[in-house]
Amino acid sequence: MILRNFRVVQASVISALLLVSAIYIIQWSNAQVKVTGTFSAVLMPSNGSKATGKAALELQDNGKKVKYDVNASGLGNVSGVTISQETGTGRAPDVVALKQASQSGLGGAKGSLSGTFTKSDLIGPLKDKDISDFVKAINDGKIIFRVSTTAFPLGEIAGNMTAGSNMTAGSNMTAGSNMTAGSNMTAGSNMTAG
Repeated sequence: MILRNFRVVQASVISALLLVSAIYIIQWSNAQVKVTGTFSAVLMPSNGSKATGKAALELQDNGKKVKYDVNASGLGNVSGVTISQETGTGRAPDVVALKQASQSGLGGAKGSLSGTFTKSDLIGPLKDKDISDFVKAINDGKIIFRVSTTAFPLGEIAGNMTAGSNMTAGSNMTAGSNMTAGSNMTAGSNMTAG
C-alpha cells in the first residue's frame, strides 16, 4: 500500500514538472524579439563631379519599417534618389525608389532628405520580399544607395550600404526574465545575434 501511494505521488510530481516545463516552453516561444539595426554609406562622386554625401538607414517598428536620411552637397539637378541591388550580372536594378526630383530637397550647395519605407515599397528583385531580405542583401554587400542628377543619370553620388555598429536583438520573456543579445548582429536568411 505504501509503495502504491509512493508511485501515485511520484507520478503526480512528474506530471506537475512536465506541466511547468510545457508552460515555460510556450512562454519562451511566444517571447517578443526586438529587431533594430543601422546601416550607412559614404556617397562618392562619379568622375567629373565634386558632390559628396552620406546616407543612413535604420530599422524601426521591429524591422517592419526602414527610416532613411541622406545629406549631400554640390549636387546638380537631382532626378531621383534610389536604392539598387547588385545582381552579379553587371546591372543594379532599383529595389526602392525613394524620391523623385521635385520631392528631393537635395539639390544645390547642401541638402537633406528623410523618410521611411516598408516591404510594400520594395521593387525589382526584392518585390514581394520582406525587409529581412533587404537586410540580407545589405550584409551580402549588394545594396547601393544612389542620388542621380540630370548630368549623371546613373548616379552623381553613390555608395554601398554597410552594417552600422548599433545592431541589437533582444527578447523580453513573459516569464519574468529578460534576455538581450550583444551588438554584433548579422542578418542572413535567419537573423542571428552573437
